[in-house]
Amino acid sequence: MVRSLSFLQLFVILAVGYIGGVLLYRGIPDADFSFIVQIYDSQAAQNSSSSLLIQLATVLSFYVVAMVLSFSKRTRWFVMLVGALKAVLFGLASAHILASGVNMLSYTGWWFPFKLLGTFLVLLYCWTLSPPFFTRKSVKRTSNNKLPLMIAGVGLVLFFADKAVYNLLGG
Repeated sequence: MVRSLSFLQLFVILAVGYIGGVLLYRGIPDADFSFIVQIYDSQAAQNSSSSLLIQLATVLSFYVVAMVLSFSKRTRWFVMLVGALKAVLFGLASAHILASGVNMLSYTGWWFPFKLLGTFLVLLYCWTLSPPFFTRKSVKRTSNNKLPLMIAGVGLVLFFADKAVYNLLGG
């Protein structure tokens, strides 16, 4: 029961963050979110030519900020906020792409699945760094960073797979 509650919590954060990003985009029609979308994902913003290193730094920044926040007991509460922010940016970029008139086949076959998995991996990473109160052990044990590092590694593999598929589709 506890494990299913944890994954339900992650999916609820993902869904609420995504919908929040879409509503943010739709709720402020005069705002130009292209700069934020370009920082989040340069392939989503049209007329963008950011280097692979900047794109990699953007992906790694979510993992690094979450790891830094998890070091202190006072900032540990903000770790899941990093994952929620990633979900909001995912929704914002998705609404921006759909509003700009992108090809639906490339959106549904390439962009959306990769960004959904990447966002879920960041949420899972944040969850392993700062688990909810109902999954914590009452016995004090040493910090094990093997699982979070493995999730970050899978996130990097997903990033490079995303770039490979993007280049194969003629991006």
